[in-house]
Amino acid sequence: MPVRCKIYILSLISIGSIYNLLGVENRPKMRRACLNRLDSTLELQWNKPTDTCGTFTHFDLYGRDNNLAVFQRLGQYNSFILSNLSTKLSNLKSWEFYLIYHKSCNGIDSIFSDTIVIDNTPPINSGLDSVSVEMNTQKTILGWNKNSSPDVKGYIVYHVTATNSVIASTNATSYFDNGIRDPSLGSENYSIAAYDSCNNTSLISTAHRTIFMQGALNQCLKTITLSWSRYIGWNVSTYDIFVSTNGGAFKPAGNVVQNISSFTYNFSSFGDTYCFYIRGYNNLDANISSSSNKICISTGSITANKNSYIAKASVYNNTVELVLITETGKSLQKINIYKKEGGASFALWQSINTSGGVIRITDPSVYVHSKNYSYYFTTEGPCNLIFDTSQISTTILLTVLMVSPGDQLLSWTLYDKFIKNTQKQELLLSNNANFNNGSTWNMLNTYSNSVANSIDQTNFSINQDQICYCIRGIENDANLLFNRKDTSYSNIECLNADPIVYFPNAIQINGYNTSFYPRGVFIDYTKSSYQIYNRWGQLVFETNDIQTQWFGNYNNSTVESEVFAYKATIVGLNGTIKYFDGTIIVLK
Repeated sequence: MPVRCKIYILSLISIGSIYNLLGVENRPKMRRACLNRLDSTLELQWNKPTDTCGTFTHFDLYGRDNNLAVFQRLGQYNSFILSNLSTKLSNLKSWEFYLIYHKSCNGIDSIFSDTIVIDNTPPINSGLDSVSVEMNTQKTILGWNKNSSPDVKGYIVYHVTATNSVIASTNATSYFDNGIRDPSLGSENYSIAAYDSCNNTSLISTAHRTIFMQGALNQCLKTITLSWSRYIGWNVSTYDIFVSTNGGAFKPAGNVVQNISSFTYNFSSFGDTYCFYIRGYNNLDANISSSSNKICISTGSITANKNSYIAKASVYNNTVELVLITETGKSLQKINIYKKEGGASFALWQSINTSGGVIRITDPSVYVHSKNYSYYFTTEGPCNLIFDTSQISTTILLTVLMVSPGDQLLSWTLYDKFIKNTQKQELLLSNNANFNNGSTWNMLNTYSNSVANSIDQTNFSINQDQICYCIRGIENDANLLFNRKDTSYSNIECLNADPIVYFPNAIQINGYNTSFYPRGVFIDYTKSSYQIYNRWGQLVFETNDIQTQWFGNYNNSTVESEVFAYKATIVGLNGTIKYFDGTIIVLK
């Protein structure tokens, strides 16, 4: 039997021609599938095909959550212009997806996209090249190399503290931190991480810390000592120190090796301002470096104050009041006050921190009624330099001697150390020992600045049991250099009057004057006494209170009329002791 053969004709048509027949110029191309792991939302993007024939009806999204499962249709979409969509997934597994577009030009066939899986792969880790303080703004600038991963959308910049704070997101390879962080107040710590189109983020890089520099001026040694925190991020080969003088260009001032973090700069004269910054260099690549913050230090000047003087040394309420004058606006830091008592040697009394001006001090450790006190002071600046020494001022010591009532001899030490010398002296009188330099005095006399003694003939009155004296020294009139006029007071010395006593010479028991006792003024009654004796020398009465009266009795009986003797010891308010004796007639 003859054999029949079927003949097949194979026509080769190019893929592009087939797609033209289908009305599609290119296949849907999947671009990326991103999953938000916080809420399991899928973000899908693709390049859509063209619909030359206008036969598109819809497209379907298929997906599966593992490669052994069957693809399931996840959704149908009727808009041809879509090139991305967002949908919720049922879990966070490793899904894969494709699209089917319906229909082609023949109205029958559909077009399949390629398959894509969820992108869970972050970019490779990025690292900082350096963090540095920008010279003009004194803010931090960060730099790094471009990440070599094919999908890098940008970089996250972190400020590293106890928690990593995101401070910026950028697609550049540098960042200028113009925020609240201030590297001129302390080191600032930074890291970065790269992220892709699906916001997959690389690990945070190793932190880099800025160099923070400080400086200390020592005027005494004429040095500025710089110290800084070491750069953190890479190992340093050397630190270079740069200096600018009075706003000029920065020039090298020296360098130190990696394990040194201080440098001493020596200057020759005062008045200049020096600015510094430090630059550390990467020991593996000298083209990579980091600069510190900039500091500026004025060396200032040491200006001695002049014209320091004691305006007055005056006795006030049994203390010594000092008024010291120094210039202000100079380099003064403290004053040292020296004191001596009477003829003793000077010794440092106290030191006071001050910048000058009018300084008032009271010295309570004095005995102004028996000694005078001398003072002077020195002014001191930086480096224990003594600038100036005042004149010596000595308090006025007044002594008063009563030669006899109404004849008082006064002598005093001269106050001749006013800065403008003494214009005159005044002798003051009061009946109150508590008077002071703020009280109203009676002025007895005025003397020249060379008189140191006087006689006063003021008498006590019945109502005046003491008289008090004081010497007041008055400075010459003010001038432009020392625009003040001061007064110095001596101690206040008081005299109490001698006791004045009257003794009755008779008493009449049944008459007008019935008792005997001393009468008088300026008497200290608590210390005075008297006794009564009969003509045989027998004690008939005695008392330690002379205001106690004797009524002419003895042993509870009235004495007979006759002559009696008395003896009295009278103590005055001024301490004077007087003895009296006499006779008294008793009459009945």
